[in-house]
Amino acid sequence: MVKLIKSTVKCYRKKTKKTVGGKRKTYEYNQYLVPLKISDQLECGLDVFVVLQDELDGMFNDEGELVGDQDELQRHIGVYQKELDELEWKHSELSRSYKELVAKNMKNNQQIRGLTAELENLRVNNQELETNLKVERENYQTLEKKHQLDVKKAELLEEELSKHRGDFWTAIRSKLASKEEKDL
Repeated sequence: MVKLIKSTVKCYRKKTKKTVGGKRKTYEYNQYLVPLKISDQLECGLDVFVVLQDELDGMFNDEGELVGDQDELQRHIGVYQKELDELEWKHSELSRSYKELVAKNMKNNQQIRGLTAELENLRVNNQELETNLKVERENYQTLEKKHQLDVKKAELLEEELSKHRGDFWTAIRSKLASKEEKDL
C-alpha cells in the first residue's frame, strides 16, 4: 500500500556573497523546503517522491482507486517485458562468449606452459651440447697438435730416409761395381 504524507512547500530567498573578479557580489535565489514530521517515521537516506496535489487528485477516482489508462499500462508492461527479454538474451550471449573466451584462454595458457617447458628443455640440451662441443674442440685441438707433430716427424724421417737412400744406393752400386771389377 502507498503511504501518502502531506506537507506544504516553504519558499524563502537566500542571499550569497561571493568575490568575482576582485569585486564582492551578492546573489539571491529561491530556496525550497518540504518539512516532514517525526510522526511520518521516515528514515535518513530514504528516497521519496514529491507529487503535486493537483496531479494526485487526478490519479485517484472518488472511491480512492488508481485511475489510469489500462491499455497504456499494458503497453508499457509489454515494452518493458520486451526489453527484459532482449537483455536476458544479451546476457546469455555474453555469458556464452565469456565461457568460450575463458576456455580459449585456459587452452592458450596450457599451450604456453607446454611451450615454456619445451623451451627450457631445449635450453638445457643446448647447454649440454655447448659443453660437449667445447670438449670436442679441445680433443680436436689436441689431435690436431698431435697430427702436426706426427707430420713433422714423418717429414724429418722422410728427409733422413732420403739422405740414407742416396747413401744406400751409392753403397750398393759401389759394391756391385767392386764385384764386377773382381770378376773381370
